Amino acid sequence: MKKVLLIALLAMSIASVSAQKWYQYGFKIGTSFPVERQYSIDGDYLSGLRNADFGIFFRAGKYVYGEIGFGYTFYKCDFDYMISDTSALFRDERVTMHHLQIPVKVVGNVPLSKAVTFLPYAGIIYQPLVKVKDNNIGYSMRNLTTNPVLFTTGFDLKFGPIVLGVNYRYSIQKFFQNKEGKHPQYINICAGVQL
Repeated sequence: MKKVLLIALLAMSIASVSAQKWYQYGFKIGTSFPVERQYSIDGDYLSGLRNADFGIFFRAGKYVYGEIGFGYTFYKCDFDYMISDTSALFRDERVTMHHLQIPVKVVGNVPLSKAVTFLPYAGIIYQPLVKVKDNNIGYSMRNLTTNPVLFTTGFDLKFGPIVLGVNYRYSIQKFFQNKEGKHPQYINICAGVQL
């Protein structure tokens, strides 16, 4: 009986996936929270971050989708410069960075019910730096990585046309291009509409 039930569930899942459109498109907005806060070995410390990103995406495939998107993101960051005894040399210098975003992902399609679909994915986000606002800490297009690529993995839950998701992002490049440092990492949450 258990085997028959499992086979029936598998057959229904395959039929449900087969009935899905071969393409999807939509719009997402999101925000990120830092995982790594130490950006340089000699003391640049991210003390606060406000972030927003938004963009469109297009997916095509049958059981597994290929996805490409286009978006825009900005980071409004507060940095402290920490010296060796863990005290701050200065506090909360604000740096605003604007990036384009071009995500390229592989997306699975797992129907959980008629109304809910689980969409796990992995891929990269090419995020060229467009602008850095003037600041007293000296961050500029000359010393920050201008063409970062981020690895991302996560999932979306689709409830009818509404999409809610969470993902992890890891920058393959370091934050600075002119000195030793660390790779930015973020947890991103997002919401959107998928048609």
